[in-house]
Amino acid sequence: MNKTISALILLSATNSFSYAQESKSFDSIWSDYFKKSLHQKSLEQDKSANEEAYARAKRHWLPRAYVAGQWFQTNDPTQVFFNHLGQRSIGMADFNPTQLNSPGMKNFKAATLGLDLPLYEGGMKSSQASMYHSLVKSSEMEMKAKKSEEYSELARQYGSVLIHEKNHKHLVDFKKNLQSIINRYQVGSQSNPVGYSGLLGLKGVGNRIEGMLSEYELKISSSKNWISTKVEIKENWTPETEQDLQVFLNQNLSSNSAGAYSSQLLAQQLKVESLQDISKMEKARYLPRVGLFAQNNLYSGSRDNSSSQVYGVYLMWELFNSDSFGRVAEANAKAMAGKAKLDAFKQDERIMMQQLLESKITLQKNLLLLEESDRLLREQSQNAMTLFRSGMLNALQLAEVFNRRVDLIDNKMRAQSQFLDVTSRIYQIKN
Repeated sequence: MNKTISALILLSATNSFSYAQESKSFDSIWSDYFKKSLHQKSLEQDKSANEEAYARAKRHWLPRAYVAGQWFQTNDPTQVFFNHLGQRSIGMADFNPTQLNSPGMKNFKAATLGLDLPLYEGGMKSSQASMYHSLVKSSEMEMKAKKSEEYSELARQYGSVLIHEKNHKHLVDFKKNLQSIINRYQVGSQSNPVGYSGLLGLKGVGNRIEGMLSEYELKISSSKNWISTKVEIKENWTPETEQDLQVFLNQNLSSNSAGAYSSQLLAQQLKVESLQDISKMEKARYLPRVGLFAQNNLYSGSRDNSSSQVYGVYLMWELFNSDSFGRVAEANAKAMAGKAKLDAFKQDERIMMQQLLESKITLQKNLLLLEESDRLLREQSQNAMTLFRSGMLNALQLAEVFNRRVDLIDNKMRAQSQFLDVTSRIYQIKN
């Protein structure tokens, strides 16, 4: 009676674990994940900021137009005289020494409309535009890199659910068969050491399976919780189909050509190019600036209103500015540091990729061997059960066969998880 109740409890627990689970495809989950990705939203804002800066920098060749106005009251002899002169209203009385020295308080208004057209700025503005263009491209690469990172991590979590649920099912089926054997096994008494040891061995296998089932359920729950939190869905879902791991990887984690660099590395390369543009901008501080200017001035006061025009070419060359000292050396040092980091990044990525590809080949071979061993052990287990029923194999020997079968299931699961991890990391680098 107790054995029957135990079997019912196990069956109930198994059913509750898989009860009413909604089927979810990887594509549907990824679509929701990408739409809600906070990282992508943040990077999109960074990209927009760089695009605005680049658009502004590209307009450096446009003229600068400005307007200025003043209303003021003064008894300053110089200002009074020259503002009267600007009104073109100077008379002989204005040259009277008393009038010149003590003109009294006067009110004036002045306005200026000007235009400044740079012709040559030492390459500073064009280098600035190039810098922002590199940053825009770098932002695009960072978005692509983050997308690959999030996609590969989601595939790793989804694939982990796929692997553990499939192996969980195998263990549950195996546990049912084992429990059936234990329930029907008659030892007689503990005075039969061989038979009793066999029973203990079979129960030990059962306990081991229970522990593995709990471990697998924890990993399934952990991966589902990660996905559900990111995508904002309920945890009560299951992969769409019990597809083979290799099929899942071929459909969702196929990589680009072997010679490509990662998007993250390309983003860093573009940032280094922007640092080189900053170096050019700092060098432009020591070069002359040439441009055209035009200005219209309007004067108004108590005597009259008048205007004047001035236009021409200007040359500006900074001969001394303490704030400029060391700027070129600083920019060059930062550009060289960025280049050195980029070279180190490339070297590390090449090494990592080589190791991952070698690991993938090794794991593929191991998985093929494990699949073949799994087929052989399934056949051996069936034969062993037949021999056990006929009395040609004792329970202790059967427990040993079952233990090897459980070992293989666990080893296969771990190899599949490693293969999934390696494949997803290769995808992240190559896409």
